[in-house]
Amino acid sequence: MQDPVAAGRTLKLEARSEGKYRVLKAIGQLTESECGEFLEALKLEMKSGAPRLILDLDGLLYLSSAGLGALVSVHPAFLSSGVRLIVAGTNPKVRKLLALTSLDKLIESADSVAEALRRP
Repeated sequence: MQDPVAAGRTLKLEARSEGKYRVLKAIGQLTESECGEFLEALKLEMKSGAPRLILDLDGLLYLSSAGLGALVSVHPAFLSSGVRLIVAGTNPKVRKLLALTSLDKLIESADSVAEALRRP
């Protein structure tokens, strides 16, 4: 099977279980053209029954304003569902962007997936 990023797509999403939690890893770039796929994946994971979703952004090289908007738009759904959303492993550029837009105050974050998994 061909790697979607290598095939010219700019975003690859990988979902997995870690104990009773779910991890969704984003690799590549999250721009306007990928927001629909990204939001669908988040909503699917929210319905998985896991009490926590860790959004692993360690492999995300670029996050556009549309990608930021997607995170903001899905946040209320996570709050009302009771599923705890934690953004983890952001690179320095993405971390700075989250801080500049104050999204780091709105959405819980962790330095790594391992840290997010250890939280009570």
